[in-house]
Amino acid sequence: MKRTIKLRPQEADLPERKARLRLPGRLAAELEDYCALYAQAHGQEIELPALIEAILEQFLAGDRAFQRHRRGRSTPPADAHER
Repeated sequence: MKRTIKLRPQEADLPERKARLRLPGRLAAELEDYCALYAQAHGQEIELPALIEAILEQFLAGDRAFQRHRRGRSTPPADAHER
């Protein structure tokens, strides 16, 4: 009988990609407010790009339909590294 452990195998790291985006003023202000709340709650500041990265990671990790889709695919698309 094959046993399953909770710790999954490490995925190969993909190269970082820069993403430039323009935020609506309202959203930019809300994110700045969130940075201030983060600093108050955790006692350390967070830069806006790191905050956006953390929010996106948490959102994607919590999206069950997206996670099911990813599990159904064993390897990333061939062009994933070329974008």
